[in-house]
Amino acid sequence: MIITLLLAALQTSAWSVSPGVITVGDTVRLVRRVATEPTVRPRLGALAGDRVVEPLQSPSASYAEGTLTIVYTVAVFEPGLRGVVMPPIELLYPEGRVETFESDTAWVEVASVLPLPDSMLQPMPLLEPLARRPSTLTPLIVLLVGVVGGTLTWGVVRHRSRARPSWSRLHARPVEPPVERWVAAGEPRAVAAIVADRLREIIATLVPDAGRYLDIEECIEVLRRERPDWPIREVSEILHGLERARFAPAVPSDVMEVVNHAEEFVASLA
Repeated sequence: MIITLLLAALQTSAWSVSPGVITVGDTVRLVRRVATEPTVRPRLGALAGDRVVEPLQSPSASYAEGTLTIVYTVAVFEPGLRGVVMPPIELLYPEGRVETFESDTAWVEVASVLPLPDSMLQPMPLLEPLARRPSTLTPLIVLLVGVVGGTLTWGVVRHRSRARPSWSRLHARPVEPPVERWVAAGEPRAVAAIVADRLREIIATLVPDAGRYLDIEECIEVLRRERPDWPIREVSEILHGLERARFAPAVPSDVMEVVNHAEEFVASLA
């Protein structure tokens, strides 16, 4: 009985609905056409929205060939046959007469966007637990033993292949420049720089770990560790004295003293 009444109301409704097939959330146009004169001015009430029906824009009216077309644009968010309560419409005539169309209902059939329960895929059964292989540390231990063994072997071979330089080959290159001539020419800093450079070269040749890339303090630490038989304190004084002579104003006699000290140290190494 209720379905019959709804169908009858749908057939007698003054509002037409477009598009023909409507789903949840689609834009729906509710249209009503009224035969009237072109001088009539319509007064359209606002459509009240709720959780199911939402107005999308203000209502509009247009006149063409003796017909006034009134359009409301909405969206419906629930499936099924939904009734939209339309506001009253007033037509104002030039002579002051008012024609009123009372509030009525526009019926909208909305289809669901969700699939039917029978058409939904059924969940797959649970898979069996994956078999876990027992873990072992053997590969890691083998890798670590190989790395350590290779490192030790490389160190032994490198140590044996490192030839100690002979003193005759080192002493073949003079440690000092022509000191007196350079000092007399006013170049004591250049003399100190060359002597310091050659002395560091001899030390680096005798003790490769005390390379010239180290500063003085680091070089002394390496010599103290690898050459405890050397006069470490004397070497430190010589290197620091040459460093001061390179970068600080120095009396030529002081530069000569530091250079002579360096010559005596080299002679003691020989």
